[in-house]
Amino acid sequence: MKPEVLLSLLLGTVLSSVILGYPPLYYIYLVHEILFVLIFFWFISIFLVKNLRKPLEIITLFFLCLFVVLSPVNKVLAPDYESEFIDDPVAHVDYLVEEIGERPYMSENEKIAAAYIKDVLEEKGSPVVDDNVFVFVEGKREDAVIVCAHYDTVPGSPGADDNGSGVAVLLGLTIPENPEYTIVLAFFTGEEVGMVESRYFANEFDRRMVGVISVDTVGVGEDFHISSLKEGRVTSFFLSQVVYGLSDTGVPSIGPLYSDHVPFNKKGVRAVGLTRSTNRKYPHIHSELDVTVDNSKLVETGETVQEIVLHFSYSGDPYLFVYEAVVCAVIISGILAFAVENLMNRIKMLKE
Repeated sequence: MKPEVLLSLLLGTVLSSVILGYPPLYYIYLVHEILFVLIFFWFISIFLVKNLRKPLEIITLFFLCLFVVLSPVNKVLAPDYESEFIDDPVAHVDYLVEEIGERPYMSENEKIAAAYIKDVLEEKGSPVVDDNVFVFVEGKREDAVIVCAHYDTVPGSPGADDNGSGVAVLLGLTIPENPEYTIVLAFFTGEEVGMVESRYFANEFDRRMVGVISVDTVGVGEDFHISSLKEGRVTSFFLSQVVYGLSDTGVPSIGPLYSDHVPFNKKGVRAVGLTRSTNRKYPHIHSELDVTVDNSKLVETGETVQEIVLHFSYSGDPYLFVYEAVVCAVIISGILAFAVENLMNRIKMLKE
C-alpha cells in the first residue's frame, strides 16, 4: 500500500476528531499519541529511512483496524442485564429547582437539598450513613464501587441539569442485596468550588476502589460521553470500556467533563464521569436558565447506570469481558492487517 494512503488515513483520523469537537468511537485514550508517533515515523520513512516503510505498513494497518474493531467487539461480549429504571427522575429535579432553587456550597439551601435526598433514600429503605448522605451496601468483598453525583450549584443557578439530573439518576437506582462488591452511592457537595467532598473522600476512604462513576449534567443533550481526566486515561481505560459496553450509546473520551471523578483520577483510581451536556452543547449551565431537563435522557442515563450497578453486583470479575474484547480485537486486527497487506502485494504483482 502506498505510504501516502496510510499517512492520509492517519491524518484524517486525527483531523476528524478535531473537527467533530469530541472524539469519535475510535478515539480511546491513547489514540492520538499513537497516531502522532506513527505519522512521525512515516515522515522519517518517506524522507530519510525508506527501510522503515514495510514494518510501518503492517503496524499502521494493525492500529487502524484495532481502532475500528475494538468497540463493536466490546459491545458483542458485554453482558446484558434485565433491568429497568422505573423511577420518575424529573420529579426530583423539579423539587430541587422549584422548591429549593440555588444550592451553593455551605448555604442553607444546600442543607435543605441534603435533607431532601436523605428523606427520599430513607423512604426507599436505603441504608443512609452519616450527614454527608451516603448509601453503603456491604458486599461479599470489601472492595468498593463508588457511584456519585454532586447536589450543590453555583450561586444564582437552580441547577436542573447541573446537577439535579445526576442526583435524580442516583435516587432512582436499585442496589441488589448482598452484591459481589460493596456499592456506595455518594451524594457530594462542594463540586462547584473545587470538588471539596470528593477530594476528601478520595484521600480518606479506607477501602480499595475498583471503580468510580460520577454522574453529572445528564439531563440534556444527545451525546453521552464517558470522560476521564487526561492524567487518568490509562488507569481508567478498562472502566470506560465497561461503561461503553453496557450502554446503548457512549463515547470514551478525554474530557469534556471535569467533575467529581477527577480527584479519583489523580489518585490513580479507575474513575470516569458520565455527561450529556457541556457549555458548548447546552449554554445554560451555570446560569439562572438551567431550569429544565429531558426526562427521556434522564431515564436513558438511569438505565445505563443501573446496568453498571448490576454488573458490579453480580460479576466476580467485572473487567473480564473488556480484557477478552481487547484480546479478540488484537487478534482480529492482526489478521486483517496481514490480509490487507497480502492483498495489496498481490494487486501490485498483477499490475507489474
